[in-house]
Amino acid sequence: MSTPPFEGKQHKAASRLCHGVDSMKALIVYDSKTGMTERIALAISSGMKEVGAQVEVRKAVAVTAEDFKAADAWIVGAPTHIGSATSDAKHALKQGIATGAAGKKGTSFDTRFEKVGKGAADKLRKMMEEAGVRIIVPPEWFGVKGTKGPLSEGAEDKAIVFGRKIAGALRP
Repeated sequence: MSTPPFEGKQHKAASRLCHGVDSMKALIVYDSKTGMTERIALAISSGMKEVGAQVEVRKAVAVTAEDFKAADAWIVGAPTHIGSATSDAKHALKQGIATGAAGKKGTSFDTRFEKVGKGAADKLRKMMEEAGVRIIVPPEWFGVKGTKGPLSEGAEDKAIVFGRKIAGALRP
């Protein structure tokens, strides 16, 4: 009778090495008026999945309380609107917070003009922190060249790297 190569804690550690962030479930919630923030959300998801994270992506108007409850980590993003997040993004995050934010991990992101100082990510981060979400990586912003786009050069690549960073921070 042969012995399994890994048992107990060793098996769990080996599983994490082989499957990445297999036990963490992440939820990316975004609002997008022109499709630019959606493209960034999908690129972040792609980067996270590259390193083994389980990711669900939901538009802010379609996310449910159950989606928030089922996730270990929340990544919330929106276009910057008058220096803050859109009302749909803030409403979705409030819905998530109402399900219980304590013990959750998260971060935020936004799309904005390159010369804008603060944006939606700052507001969303603050809302999460005040509710007890532990921010695992600093929020990130992604440039757009106009109100209807396009994204700044390299923005989607930057989002993939951001997704990898988030997934790395979720590792147990």
